[in-house]
Amino acid sequence: MIIAIVLGRKLQTMVGFLTLVMLCTVVGIQIGFTKGESMKKEGFQVSVDGRRVEFTPSPIFKEGTWFVPLKPFAEQLGLKVEYPPGTELVVLCGGVESELCVPLKFQSGDDGAVDVDGMTYVQPAHISKTFGFEVYKASANQLEVIHPTHLAPEFTLPDLEDMPRRLRDFRGKKTFLYVWGSW
Repeated sequence: MIIAIVLGRKLQTMVGFLTLVMLCTVVGIQIGFTKGESMKKEGFQVSVDGRRVEFTPSPIFKEGTWFVPLKPFAEQLGLKVEYPPGTELVVLCGGVESELCVPLKFQSGDDGAVDVDGMTYVQPAHISKTFGFEVYKASANQLEVIHPTHLAPEFTLPDLEDMPRRLRDFRGKKTFLYVWGSW
């Protein structure tokens, strides 16, 4: 008798849990909770060396990827923008350590550039990495681009379990570094 009561309560709990999961799933589908939709609603923000980049026109979400207007973003990175006549590409020149020129074809999101209504848009992470900047995804809609000279120098220290930890392993994450000495 006791076993039947315990099994009955477990079954009742499982049915209640499954009902709750199904209800949440149905409500989520009706409201439209998808990663892409939430990204479109919130907008996209990019900061370069801790300064937020203002875009006019606004960034666009196309085929699952954020694109930003080229000129304001290139200016923040210190890149020169050239449109060679008679071609369907844009050339970006500059870089962190040396002068690098990279051609980007239009209408190829994989290459990094698209033309929308006469405005050139680029994938900010692709362009930043190409020219030697560090890129961190702060959230689904926030990207942080950092010039390597603004990063802390690389070092390795042991943790409390005497395991070596590199500072690089914590890049892009909020990190509290507590250093003490016993001298």
